[in-house]
Amino acid sequence: MNLKLLNFKLQNNKFMATFSNAKVNNLFWLGRYVQRVYLILHFMRKYRDEVIDRDDDKDAYKRFCIRAGIANTYSSNEDFLHHYLYDSSNPVSLITALSNADNNATLLREEIKSESFAYIQMAICHIERTSQEADVEALQMVTDCMLAFWGSLDERMNKGEARSLIKAGKYLENLDLFLRFDYPHDRLLYILENFEWHAEKEKAVFDQILLFQLRKELERKDFNKTKLLEMISKIFIV
Repeated sequence: MNLKLLNFKLQNNKFMATFSNAKVNNLFWLGRYVQRVYLILHFMRKYRDEVIDRDDDKDAYKRFCIRAGIANTYSSNEDFLHHYLYDSSNPVSLITALSNADNNATLLREEIKSESFAYIQMAICHIERTSQEADVEALQMVTDCMLAFWGSLDERMNKGEARSLIKAGKYLENLDLFLRFDYPHDRLLYILENFEWHAEKEKAVFDQILLFQLRKELERKDFNKTKLLEMISKIFIV
């Protein structure tokens, strides 16, 4: 870490004094994983429609893997649906993301409150019940639980610093996946503004120099997607 950044962190360490490094990680990654579950299902519904619209397009899963930036380890659309949604040994699957959200939430029950935690537990139970169906429509309740989690967090979580960090994780996940799936430029800038608003409250845990560079690059119409994704992966510095 360069000296300038170290001095900045030392001057802005109020949040770090309140929460341990481990808890800061839990808060940030809870936000990312909850939103990842929500967005995986959103993009999977678009993927399903693409397969249908193109008369059972047999290469749709290959294009999805390229867009999402994940390894193509699947043999067919059906194999992709099952393993990407339900395979707990697959590090990029929906159920893995949900399990990671649950692991972080379990360690944060005191901060996020039991009511918010319950929505993640309900989603876990539902996905386990539907694991034989390999049908994204059977997982609407998981989407509903993720939305309910965010609503509950706003209503019940009274620690503003912790809530801002979870929300920063949410919007950074949005930015990462929206970039990968080629969302419109103005939408990407809007998501960045949301992330910046929450990151501004907890400056000590985000690389402010990298955040400035991220904005400058994204403001360009011909931005470098690979460069932006690399910045996103490094901006959280705890």
